[in-house]
Amino acid sequence: MNRKNRLIGLPLLLSLLTACGRAPLDLGPQLRSETQTSISTDRLKGLRVKELFVVVFPKNYTPVEWKTIFDDTRILSRNKRRLRALEGLADDVSQDERAELIGRNAEILTLLGSKSLFMMSWSAADENCRIRDTLKITCRPSNPDNPLNGGLPKHTSALEWIRPDPIRSDVKTPYVAIRLEQKDAEKGPLYGLDLRLKPESLGESELWFKGEALPLQGSQFSGPEGAPVSDFFPYGYAEMTLGE
Repeated sequence: MNRKNRLIGLPLLLSLLTACGRAPLDLGPQLRSETQTSISTDRLKGLRVKELFVVVFPKNYTPVEWKTIFDDTRILSRNKRRLRALEGLADDVSQDERAELIGRNAEILTLLGSKSLFMMSWSAADENCRIRDTLKITCRPSNPDNPLNGGLPKHTSALEWIRPDPIRSDVKTPYVAIRLEQKDAEKGPLYGLDLRLKPESLGESELWFKGEALPLQGSQFSGPEGAPVSDFFPYGYAEMTLGE
């Protein structure tokens, strides 16, 4: 990936994520959060990972293609929040709405999957993962027969709240730093991902973050034919929702 693509591609993602194309492109090389809020890492201890979504793109897309991709991610996020609001409701109207949202999300994930090189999307309904007192995300119990639980990348270093130097760093706003790594060759290509997640909504019962996923140097992902791929767009997208 050449430097021109790096500088053109990320600001385009930035614009679509934060302004839906309504504002001129910001040429700063970072994803900006809509809500610049500080948070103590102590508040995150013990919280359950309700949603985790990470996608790595195979290439730099056209402006129209990026807009479609991020329109879909916004709809997916909105639908997931609505599904969580419907939890525990058993009336017919709620059941019908739940079925419609699940069906729509499946369609969106299929479309996003066709545009991605790597995609990880799971919820608390799939996994029992929490941020422990060590500030690491741990999933218990680990079930190797579950392709999600048995194949999730490991959180290899303590979660951090980073306040970057706005002059020296390419990132200007504080973020939660999470490193995920897949180091087991039997489970496929080896890779690492640095997630830089900015707070979007910090409610009493639910914390929502979104930002970028940066593949570590030397990472490989499975291509369409299953062969390892080491050439891809250097900036991915990530969202995480935490709650009780």
